[in-house]
Amino acid sequence: MRKWLLSLCMVLALVACKDEKKQEASVDTRPIIKVGASLPLTGNLAYMGISAQRALQLALDKWNAKDTKYKYELLVEDDSFDTKRTMMNTSKLVYQNKVKAFFTILATSANVASTITKKEKVIHMTSSYGSQPAEGFYNFNNMTQYDSPTDLMLKELKRRNVKSIGLLVSNNIGSFEQSELLEKKIKEDGTIKVIGKYVYNPGTIEFRMIIQKMIENGEPDIFYIDGLTPDATLVAKYLKEVTGKVNLTTINDFIETPKRDEFEGLWFVESASGTDEFNNKFVAKFGESVFLCGANLYDNLDLFIEACEKSAHCENDEVVKLLLKVGSREGAIGKYTMDSEGIIQSEASIKVIKNGKPIEVKE
Repeated sequence: MRKWLLSLCMVLALVACKDEKKQEASVDTRPIIKVGASLPLTGNLAYMGISAQRALQLALDKWNAKDTKYKYELLVEDDSFDTKRTMMNTSKLVYQNKVKAFFTILATSANVASTITKKEKVIHMTSSYGSQPAEGFYNFNNMTQYDSPTDLMLKELKRRNVKSIGLLVSNNIGSFEQSELLEKKIKEDGTIKVIGKYVYNPGTIEFRMIIQKMIENGEPDIFYIDGLTPDATLVAKYLKEVTGKVNLTTINDFIETPKRDEFEGLWFVESASGTDEFNNKFVAKFGESVFLCGANLYDNLDLFIEACEKSAHCENDEVVKLLLKVGSREGAIGKYTMDSEGIIQSEASIKVIKNGKPIEVKE
């Protein structure tokens, strides 16, 4: 009896030992690298923020499924596109959560976040209009820069024999800089006349009187809108009421809204914002198309993790140096090139809204 009990104890001890070893083997001992993002998950731009969050998660899932040196965690805070909340989120994620990299969309948020990330030498990768968000050693910006869409817009206006244009511009940094460059190039070219320009404050919802004032001395062949959601939708609505038609174009604004009924059949210029292959993958996972900035943030996180894995210790200075050596490649946004200033250069394209979707116009 004693022998039997002794044997049983030995067997149980061996089983327990094996289970303990299995448990030890299943524990992930990789060092954790935290990355953070402040995005508008509520408010007028929630659809863009949620799309960007999902794109970041796709990139994270891709890398965490691999045998990597590090395990990566994504922490996302909602800023509702409010600069005060962006500042609080950045402070929390940088100082409390100790994130190695930080992600934002649009210049308003990016420029606020940079006041902290630059000071603390945290890598900040955004998708924002203009070159300012990329200023500083630790900052990177993945958005088609102003020259490419502006040149393409002018070229298409001339191809369509447009002789006059009216400009509607929101008084925010991205819209203002983009429209200023377009106006400058139109005047330098000399073949198209700017017969009306109106700069309005963000949050404006009454465009009827603005349009009426702009056409007092004659109606332009086409109107150009450069603003924030839902500006383009409202302008299209009031253009139809005031003029009886919707002669309207833009750079990106038609795709910065989930409802595009007002833009059906209209052409516009779109920044590089997602290949068909990436969009199909996104739709298969989430049931809807990726919005502007989503594919850009996917590439941003993808690049950061790749550089982190290649580096010796994922220290920010060495990661930045590796990022600046990326060169040209193809990613979720299509073909792009990392320049020496940390700007990911890409090309714009002409698209038209058909059945609510942006379809590329082939030359």
